[in-house]
Amino acid sequence: MKDYTKSMIVDFKEVDRFLHLKLDAFMQMLNTTSMYHTVSLGLAPDYMERRGMVWVLYSWNIKLFKGDYYARKLQFTTFALFHKDIYSHRYFLVKDEEGTLVGYAVSVWIVIDFEKRKMVKVPEDVQKVYFSQFDSELTKEQAYIVESLSTAPLKKRKIQDYTFEKEIELRFHDIDSNGHVNNTVYVEWAMESLTTDEDESFLQDHVVEDLSIVYKKEKMPGGKVLIRCLLEDSKSYHEIYDKEGCLLTLVEFTWKKRN
Repeated sequence: MKDYTKSMIVDFKEVDRFLHLKLDAFMQMLNTTSMYHTVSLGLAPDYMERRGMVWVLYSWNIKLFKGDYYARKLQFTTFALFHKDIYSHRYFLVKDEEGTLVGYAVSVWIVIDFEKRKMVKVPEDVQKVYFSQFDSELTKEQAYIVESLSTAPLKKRKIQDYTFEKEIELRFHDIDSNGHVNNTVYVEWAMESLTTDEDESFLQDHVVEDLSIVYKKEKMPGGKVLIRCLLEDSKSYHEIYDKEGCLLTLVEFTWKKRN
């Protein structure tokens, strides 16, 4: 397969008040890498739309081991694999300037036909763009990433008592060029549900080392969302609903103490 590597310096806007790399910023850097990969293969950003199709993000599984990389360069490498001609599994591995593995991730994508309004197979010619006739098996490092990351979707739990519930009003800039809430915003919302006006101690004392998220339904501009959260030791589970009570997203974090 044809992989792609891009280096980026962690900017001030991408770290929190403790100069730790923000998870939503990390996700944006992964998204940027995948976009550059696509363009490098000769595909225009709207190549699927021209065919009456669109890529739809279904899930993320992300691991971030450390985050103290403000003003330092990180190297992002991505490659794509296709499963049953239906799912695109885009993998990422991230290293620092010393070559130490910082984190890795996988995003799962599906293709929707505009006219039919249903999921269709990834076009064969699109799949071929990501591969070469000289392709060999995965490298040892790539195989490790693939084996380490589950692509099984997060499942909804049966919960009677949540630890927190919080309403959040949509902001103008939560909406991206696709006309709905950007995928990284749901992560921000889920994290915010662990705070109150009087108490921010959990986020002050903890950082995320593992994220699983599944996108169930798009959120269009306007209104509010309701986030229900269950906090259990080092894990938190979140459900995000729109004002009609439709489930939008499931999120699960694994947390660790800040250094």
